Amino acid sequence: MSMRVEERPLVFDCEGCELIGIVHIPETPRPVGLLAVAAGGIQYRGGCGRQLVSMARQLAAQGFPVLRFDHRGHGDSDGALLGFRHMDEDLARAVQVFRDNVPSLTHVSMFGGCEAASAIMMSGLGLPAVQSAILANPWVELEHLAAMASRAHYRRRLLDPLFWKKLFSGQYNLFAYARDFLGYLARKLGGAGTARQNPGEAQVETPFEERMLAGMQAFDGQVLLLKSGQSFLSEEFDQLVASSAAWRAVCERDTVQRQLMPEADQTFATAASREQLCRSVGDWLARMDQDAARQPAAGE
Repeated sequence: MSMRVEERPLVFDCEGCELIGIVHIPETPRPVGLLAVAAGGIQYRGGCGRQLVSMARQLAAQGFPVLRFDHRGHGDSDGALLGFRHMDEDLARAVQVFRDNVPSLTHVSMFGGCEAASAIMMSGLGLPAVQSAILANPWVELEHLAAMASRAHYRRRLLDPLFWKKLFSGQYNLFAYARDFLGYLARKLGGAGTARQNPGEAQVETPFEERMLAGMQAFDGQVLLLKSGQSFLSEEFDQLVASSAAWRAVCERDTVQRQLMPEADQTFATAASREQLCRSVGDWLARMDQDAARQPAAGE
């Protein structure tokens, strides 16, 4: 039976900007909580855009505290939209506010998909309170990887007998597939969110994929990588890992697990894939909770 949950609205400062969040506090909170990071692109709050709300409520009903918030320039928070490359202060403040509102919290797990997953790698894994992360289809932006990923994706689909069976039986949603493809092209032509809004600045910055790698290399906590089988972007990340010995070494660590969700797309747009996502995140938090319970208390 689910427990009672308080949903507490928050307004907190980040470098002079007001950030808006909701913290979900169960009646008897577990020591492991989830900080859900919204992807950085322009979104609406219906359909798949509401999945963080649904996820937060399901997890909180199981006893896991959850904080979801809008970073600067996104959603209801004010300030300039700096993009996922520049979320260091936003994530640090959110973690602090989460712990202030749930004093019993001893383990923060961060969740994000697409650009949010990339931001967590760059800016979240180095925060002291963050002990684990769930990263869904991290965003990368290398044109040669995009070409390789799209070719590999279509090759697999065309050679898959199940694809043709679904197509001719009317089970396959061609509209959804076309929408996903056109969305991918739009993101590639227009850039990821505001990732390219400062081209002069980007020339002097460390490439964000290198910052993602450095964040993963320095992190000694547990990481769950979620891959959507119907996503071009997840293919690009796989191509990046396959093309780099350093990335392969990180992803082959015992502390890094990978879960494939064959029917999911980049945004987990179907009800079935969103439900599977919630189950995967809940199972992960339960495992972190069990691991935390096995740790000796301070002084033992």
